[in-house]
Amino acid sequence: MSPRMEGYCEEIINFLPDATFVIDLDGKVIAWNKAIEGITGVTATQMLEKGDYEYSLPFYGERKPMLANLILLPDEEVERRYNHIIRDGDTLVVDIFIPSFGKEGTYFWAKASPLYDSGGNIVGAIETIRDITDRVRIEQETKQTVRRLEEIISFLPDATFVIDLDENIIAWNKAMEDITGLQCAHILGKGDYEYALPFYGERKPMLANLILLPDEEVERRYNHIIRDGDTLIVDIFIPSFGKEGTYFWAKASPLYDKDGNLVGAIESIRDISDRKRAELESENARAKFAEIINFLPDATVVIDTNGVVQAWNHAMEIISGIPASEMVGKGNYEYALPFYGERRPILADLVFRPKDELTSTYSHIKQEGSTLLVDTYLPRSGNNAIFCWAKASPLYDSNGNITGAIETIRDITDRRRMEERLARSKAELDIASEIQKSFLPDTLPAIKGFDVAAASVMAKEVGGDFFDIIPMELLPLEEGSYGILIADVSGKGIPAALFMALSRIVVRVNAMWYHDPAKAIISANKIITQDSKAGMFVTLFYGILSEKDKTMTYVNAGHNPPLVYRAQSGIFEELVMTGIAIGVIDDEKYTKQSVHIGPDDIIVLYTDGVTESLSSRKEMFGESRLKTIIQKYASLHALEIKQKILQEVEVFSESEPQFDDITLLIIKGT
Repeated sequence: MSPRMEGYCEEIINFLPDATFVIDLDGKVIAWNKAIEGITGVTATQMLEKGDYEYSLPFYGERKPMLANLILLPDEEVERRYNHIIRDGDTLVVDIFIPSFGKEGTYFWAKASPLYDSGGNIVGAIETIRDITDRVRIEQETKQTVRRLEEIISFLPDATFVIDLDENIIAWNKAMEDITGLQCAHILGKGDYEYALPFYGERKPMLANLILLPDEEVERRYNHIIRDGDTLIVDIFIPSFGKEGTYFWAKASPLYDKDGNLVGAIESIRDISDRKRAELESENARAKFAEIINFLPDATVVIDTNGVVQAWNHAMEIISGIPASEMVGKGNYEYALPFYGERRPILADLVFRPKDELTSTYSHIKQEGSTLLVDTYLPRSGNNAIFCWAKASPLYDSNGNITGAIETIRDITDRRRMEERLARSKAELDIASEIQKSFLPDTLPAIKGFDVAAASVMAKEVGGDFFDIIPMELLPLEEGSYGILIADVSGKGIPAALFMALSRIVVRVNAMWYHDPAKAIISANKIITQDSKAGMFVTLFYGILSEKDKTMTYVNAGHNPPLVYRAQSGIFEELVMTGIAIGVIDDEKYTKQSVHIGPDDIIVLYTDGVTESLSSRKEMFGESRLKTIIQKYASLHALEIKQKILQEVEVFSESEPQFDDITLLIIKGT
């Protein structure tokens, strides 16, 4: 391989978006790309030639084998170090969580494979690492990190083969060996459609054989084919492949020499049986640097030090509307015209300029070593303006001299608009949350003979739980009576919050009108049932607490039975249901019950967000734990008991996301 091509290969490895490193047989680092510099904070200069597992320190904080060190070990030794590892031939793939990496730990996907020289001897190992903590965007896999151009094809993740003009096989990669069971040595040089036998069981043209045929001939052989220029893409089901048949995605393109002469065709095949509807773009490496750039999913341009375009990939053709044939070889900032409508420097041009000149062209530019990043607005022509993310880095030859720059552009217009919509929605939710909080009592009234505390913790900005304490002395009723209300609306979020507001008003009005709790709930149920158009309902406990005789007369409409702890006996009682949830049957007859509250007796009213809180092991908090806490802290004030319950629920859930609203109302006799 020429020094120039080696330089290009090194730059390709260095520009890979995934963090990648290569070690030799002595465990010394021989490649450490920009992406791994970014993810670890350790530069290639600091890491190259280092051994003794030094490359594991940024990840684990200690020297220990990485996945690349384990590729030749037996399965039992590998499985001892990693759970759920996949060995695919001599390649290892694993998803792993490193708790010490980042503020809250980080999930990584890692893949390691041995490297071979042209004689088939192992000369080292390569490992690619990807942060998979956020999966909101489609992952772009870049795994071709080898020193020779022939090895790039060998390391493609998709099964790939190449034929020449005589339709003989000239390349058959490792993935193709795995998917077909045919070794490269057995198929190289073969023609007469022999490469179709593992797939169809017969000799017939593959997609690569059809790339130069007219559309009608291609469509006669394949349904739903896509022709993108001279590239063919198809999803196909082969019933004879595998036990139950297999769905494949296939893509074929012609190959040209440096003079533009057709020299063959390349086809990549991917098993998509488990994800038939999920289209993944494939980065298919080519025999030449320009073709590798052409298959990058992001719009990419390469310029030399004179500002002349050397590469303009297919994605760039789409985003700019300018074909590569009209742009390659052009200078004088021609490449800026499709985006800005004028000749001006783009991010790639600034790679060659002093740092103090950067902000004169782009505001809010970010520099990471020699790489520049920016979010910017591209006006383009017509109504085609976009927001984009751009990244530019210098390119070097094998002697370390700058030979040009590469810039990648990604359209983030949809993301920006989504962020704006989310911000507006968040503001609206915040307002709704404040309104809903205003429904809950700011302070609890002092009730003679009782110690009372309450809390409501929403799982989202707005929720469906609520409680209320209604001073009944506002009406000409028996003085010293208070309405005690706790409820849980079915569902979550804004629908539940709206239904909660309706239910609270209806119940409160009826509670203040009827002194009898059963009559109040019967009346409220009729109104709510008639207004419930979406099948929503409310579980509710409503009682009238009397200062005079220390009793609570109540109705339990399908709610979790409140717990009554008797101080003298240490026994628990439950205030069982006296009817179904309201909002279901409009003529439901509710009955009332009474309970006496003695000195130090405790009544705990709660919603199911307490008992159904989940731990990381998916175990529910449960009523038994709640009773244990009440009994343990029975000597405390109501406020302290409430705080202890909330604290225990939080500890139990181990910071798991809160699934449901939590509401508590504690009444203790004094």
